Amino acid sequence: MQSYTAALFTGGPVAHLLDLAIRVQASRGALSLDDEIRRYGRLVAASGTAHRNCPVRTGAALLDFLGDLLERKALDGAPLEFLEKVSAAAEGSDPAEYLHMLAGIVRILDRDLPPEYGELPMNAWEAGLAFPYLAGFTARLTDDLESATVADAVRAFIAAEHPFCPDSLAPWAAEAHRALVLFPDADAVRRNLLPAIPWISPDALRELLATVDEHMLREHS
Repeated sequence: MQSYTAALFTGGPVAHLLDLAIRVQASRGALSLDDEIRRYGRLVAASGTAHRNCPVRTGAALLDFLGDLLERKALDGAPLEFLEKVSAAAEGSDPAEYLHMLAGIVRILDRDLPPEYGELPMNAWEAGLAFPYLAGFTARLTDDLESATVADAVRAFIAAEHPFCPDSLAPWAAEAHRALVLFPDADAVRRNLLPAIPWISPDALRELLATVDEHMLREHS
C-alpha cells in the first residue's frame, strides 16, 4: 500500500515554520524568529478556516511529534527535503532538539494576543497570503497592461470574465475593503502591504472598488 505521509513533512505548518526559521537564519540578524512566528500566528488567527483546520498549537504539536521521532531514529523514510530543512534551520545543533525548541517558541508566543499591525507590520509573505487576490493582480498591472491604470486593468479583467464575473470579483472587492479598513491611511498601507503589492495605495484600492461597483450596478443589478 502506498504511503501518503510525506505531506506531513513537506507541506502545511511544519514546512512553513521551518521555512520561516531558515529565512531568519539566512538574514543573519536582520529578521527576528519571534516576530516571524507572531506574524504566522496572526495570519492563522485572522482566518477562521485556517484556525479550524490547523490552529497554531497543532503546528507546535507536529514539530514536537517529529522531534520525538527523530530522537527515536524512527524517521528513516522521511523525505530528504524535510531533513534538509531541519538541518538548515538547526544550523549545527541537534535537529530533534531544534524541533522541540521551535515548538516551544511557537507554543509560548501563541499564548499572547496577535500583535497589532502598528506594532508589527506585515511583511511580504504575510501580506501575500493575507491578500492573495490583490497580490495576484500585480502581474496584470505590470505585465499585461504595463501603462494602464488600475481601472483599465480591472475593466480588462471584467471583460474577460463577464458574465460570470461576480464570483471572480467578490474576493477582490472583499480584500480591497478589508485592506482599507485595516490600513485606513497611506502610511499604514505602505508599511504593511507595499512589499507584496507594489501598486497598492488607498486611492488605487478605491479605484478598484469603484470600477467593480460601476460594472455590477450597470450589468448585474
